Amino acid sequence: MRTLFGQGALKLRRFTIILRRITRRNPVVFTLVKYVLIALFSVLIATPVFAPSYTHLPPHYRGLVSRCSGPGFDQGGCANPFNEKVFISVSLYDKNGHLADGKWGELLLRLIHMIGAENVFLSIYENDSGPGGASALEHLQTKLSCRHKIVNDAHVPIQDFPTIRMPDGTNRVKRISYLSEMRNRALRLLDRLNKVELGTARFDKILFLNDVIFNPTDAANLLFSTNIGADGRAHYLSVCALDFIQPLQFYDLYAQRDAEGFSGGLPIYPFFSTEGQGVSRAAVLGQSDAVPVKSCWGGMVAMQAKYVQNTSPALSRPHFQDSGSHVIDPDAPTNVTSPVRFRYEPEVFFDACECCLFLADVTQVAKSQGADELGTYVNPYIRTAYTEGVFKWLSWVRRWERLLIVPQWAITKLVGLPTHNPHRTVQQGQKFMEEVWVGPGPGKEDNGQSPGHWQLVERTGRNGMFCGVREMQLVLQSDRSEDINWENTRMPAGQFLKFPT
Repeated sequence: MRTLFGQGALKLRRFTIILRRITRRNPVVFTLVKYVLIALFSVLIATPVFAPSYTHLPPHYRGLVSRCSGPGFDQGGCANPFNEKVFISVSLYDKNGHLADGKWGELLLRLIHMIGAENVFLSIYENDSGPGGASALEHLQTKLSCRHKIVNDAHVPIQDFPTIRMPDGTNRVKRISYLSEMRNRALRLLDRLNKVELGTARFDKILFLNDVIFNPTDAANLLFSTNIGADGRAHYLSVCALDFIQPLQFYDLYAQRDAEGFSGGLPIYPFFSTEGQGVSRAAVLGQSDAVPVKSCWGGMVAMQAKYVQNTSPALSRPHFQDSGSHVIDPDAPTNVTSPVRFRYEPEVFFDACECCLFLADVTQVAKSQGADELGTYVNPYIRTAYTEGVFKWLSWVRRWERLLIVPQWAITKLVGLPTHNPHRTVQQGQKFMEEVWVGPGPGKEDNGQSPGHWQLVERTGRNGMFCGVREMQLVLQSDRSEDINWENTRMPAGQFLKFPT
């Protein structure tokens, strides 16, 4: 033991001697390094004190927190001063029941109480989650005090979904086709008006909730405090939280587009790029609670219900509930109409997130009806995460996240983000050139038949083209057993347009 201590002391003494020699020989360098370290340390200390990001809630947010704290929470509806009617829509995969019978279920019950049980209708659609998932849903149902409809399908065969023809001749199901159908099943209660079951003729808002960890007070502020006006009411068409897969890393790049339709920058604060006018990025840096975007999701979305709810007792059209019935044919596109439902892009080697398309369609329908509220926003005060561990870090990380502004900008530029989309500005009804995969056809392969090729065709724009990506995700052909039930597909070479994967 003495030998070890002696060796350690000797090494420390040698290091001290070397350091003194370096200091004497290079006093300027040593002084410079010293002051740089002092400056960095000072910035680390000062940032959370004098310039934290999205940490100090606006006064009306704090008012809601106060109303729902302590004895105030006992009063149901403490967060909902105007008694707005809210439809909560959940599409769930919960294999072991850890969501419905765990923290997520507790948070949901608390949120319902804060909105007011008499003001809420809860719709949960779950499938392929096994006995554990079914049992957890049954247990959650016994705790619900609001009107609700909970459906658990033990198994949904992949064969029930529309397919696309692959170059190798196989028929496959697009992942976005699957997700669209699951989300639409959670909205079934809004397909036709049933006032007796729903408890109201019209809902004011819809809250879409994913399998995320969230703060119920945050969810209430998303619903009732975002972009508040002089009338004390929130003003938006749609507004999303920000979801995180890691304490610093924003997750939902697939669904989110900035105010000009550009995809995201490096997914850390301030999340958006400087491309175009950089409106969304500037709003984040300005600490706005209503950052303008074209689309978003973030694990939790609040929106005006009128463009999603059918107020007629009959379906708006025959086959409205059929799988794939809301798809827009790229060769003969039609305008989107209400009630809006989730859809997907039906062609091979081209995808668009169903959530992005949904918000784009809601916006288009609202515009066509001359709506006063047209704003689609992200609210960075409201954050969600996919694990409790990550969620616990979020309140701390935001105190220092302003330090990421310059690194995020530099790396975004360096790696070439945002990804180019040649159809970003295409509007519904506008003529444009689209590159599509055509095949099979004449070629040197397969005895005169090639598996296909890219071809430019003139088309009429369909809504939400800014959502498009040159990629494709396919559902695995085996039965679902894990959270990930899909795979990415390699894009064929030879495109004419710049549309990187």
